[in-house]
Amino acid sequence: MDTTLLIGDIVERDIAETKKPSFPNAPPTETGFPQHKKRWTGSAFKQQRAKAAAASGIDASTQDNAKRNLKNTVQEDRKNFEEVEKKRIDQENRARLDDMTPQEIAQAQEDLMNGLNPALVQRLLQRARIDEPTGPSPFDPPPSGGPVEETPARTEAVSEAAGQEQKPWTAKKVSFQDMPEDFDEDREPAQLPDDLKAATDLRNESTHFPAPPKVADLDPSDPDFLENLHKKYFPDLPADPSKLAWMAPVPTEDSVADKESSYYPHPEIPVAALRFDFRGRFLSPRVSRLVPSSKGLHHHGEAPEAAGYTVSELARLARSAVAAQRCMAFQTLGRILFRLGNGEWGKGIYDPIAMGVWKAAKDGRVLDTLNEAAMVEGGHRGSRAYAMEALWLFEKGGWREKVQGR
Repeated sequence: MDTTLLIGDIVERDIAETKKPSFPNAPPTETGFPQHKKRWTGSAFKQQRAKAAAASGIDASTQDNAKRNLKNTVQEDRKNFEEVEKKRIDQENRARLDDMTPQEIAQAQEDLMNGLNPALVQRLLQRARIDEPTGPSPFDPPPSGGPVEETPARTEAVSEAAGQEQKPWTAKKVSFQDMPEDFDEDREPAQLPDDLKAATDLRNESTHFPAPPKVADLDPSDPDFLENLHKKYFPDLPADPSKLAWMAPVPTEDSVADKESSYYPHPEIPVAALRFDFRGRFLSPRVSRLVPSSKGLHHHGEAPEAAGYTVSELARLARSAVAAQRCMAFQTLGRILFRLGNGEWGKGIYDPIAMGVWKAAKDGRVLDTLNEAAMVEGGHRGSRAYAMEALWLFEKGGWREKVQGR
């Protein structure tokens, strides 16, 4: 393909022929910034509505005035119609009454009273009296304040009102003829009733409210405290002393129960009964009795009077469902195993105290519990971290090499 056909001649243009760009000249402002130009004139619907209102020549105020005038005219016409109709009906009723004889009027009244509810008839009669312009009421007092003159019209009106207002439940009457004129309800009566008693005399009388049986108070220092507690509060339940053992009082020092404790300062104490603090340090029987209870080392164990934990107790707490108890047990066991490998209770595997502590750890399957807690996925992260720390302390102490090299 010939490439010469694709290439044209290069033509150079003069720079003077090009037109320079020109910028629009904005009107000067006081602030130096261009003024805002409002381009939005409203929606097309509003524009059409404005044009229609301008074409008709009727604004909103004219329409409101027209509606208000029409409403007033309708109300006036309705009021006039009601007045005219009321007058027409009244004239018609009066003309009909004029054509009736007194016997016919009495018969019509009797039929009306028998056919309608008396309360409704009375209410209608009251409304009729209000509308009709009548003279002074026979029940009103005289203007001069003098005695009321008994006229036949007044007597008849009072009898008629009494007959209309009489009801079957108002037949009962109350008489105050026997009451003296100088009666005072706050005055002390001259003679007290026979059944009136002083408030202090009612204390010795029995009431109908049941009272619980009186039982002697329990003494926590009593040797039979648990048995008395069961008899007083749970007499119907079977007795189980093992469940109430934690409530037993701490035996007094050098008492018979104190000397039977597993951590009493005897000449010989089994290694499995040795107790340790939270740092893994050994607590002798005499030292454990001097530790205050505020340190948190006292619990409901086999020796509640002694502070500290045994290896078996820590092994049980390491399998607890409470995460805080597991963390405490893992941390304490790790420090005990570190001190064991470091030789604090014997340099070799032939030392009886060191082998006794290791035997208690093996019987409680401490290492199995620590390995299982360190390898578990999920769960409480704190207990897993303390289990891994305890295994690391066990490896760093070097007790594993001593046992394997045996």
